[in-house]
Amino acid sequence: MFKKYNPEEKYYIPRFREFDEARVYIEDMNKDKDLVISAVDYMITHKEYYFLLKNLYEHIKKNELKREIFEYALMSFDICPKRKEELNIYYEILKMENGYSKDIIEFLKVCCREVKDFIETLLTDDSPFVRKSAVDILKYCPDKKTADRIKSLIPKEKDEKVKKEMIKYIKFFADHEKCP
Repeated sequence: MFKKYNPEEKYYIPRFREFDEARVYIEDMNKDKDLVISAVDYMITHKEYYFLLKNLYEHIKKNELKREIFEYALMSFDICPKRKEELNIYYEILKMENGYSKDIIEFLKVCCREVKDFIETLLTDDSPFVRKSAVDILKYCPDKKTADRIKSLIPKEKDEKVKKEMIKYIKFFADHEKCP
C-alpha cells in the first residue's frame, strides 16, 4: 500500500495496490474508517461491485455496518447496477425496511431508467413496503406502459398505503382519467 498526499486536507490518504490488501478491510469494516473507505474506493475503481455489495449486505445483516460507509459506497458507484446478482442484493437490502433501505430507494431513483424492468417486477412483491417503494422509484421514470401496468394493479392491491401511492402515480402521469 502506498500513500497519496492530499494538500487540501493535510493528511495522507492510504491507497491499495492489490485486491487482497483491500479485501481485508471490506470483509471486516469495523477496522480503521479511512482504510475501509480506501478499500471501498479500490473496489469501485476496479469494478468489483458484486464483491463490495455482497459484503455490505452481510455487514448490514449482522448490524455491523456504519451508515456513513454505506452511504459513501452508494454515492461512489459510477454506474447503475446491471447484473442480476447485484440487483438481487439491492432487493434483499430493500426488503429489510430500515435506513439502508431508504438509501437504496434514493440510489435506485437515480438509476431508474437503467433498472426499470427490475423495479417493475417489484410491483407484485409480497411486501407492501417493497411495492410502495417500487411505485415511488418509478415516479422518476414515468411512461405510458408503466402507468397502464400500475393502473391494472390498483384494483388487486390490498394495502391502502400502496394503493394511495399507485393512485398518486396515476394522477401525476396518466391521461388524467378517473382512478379506479
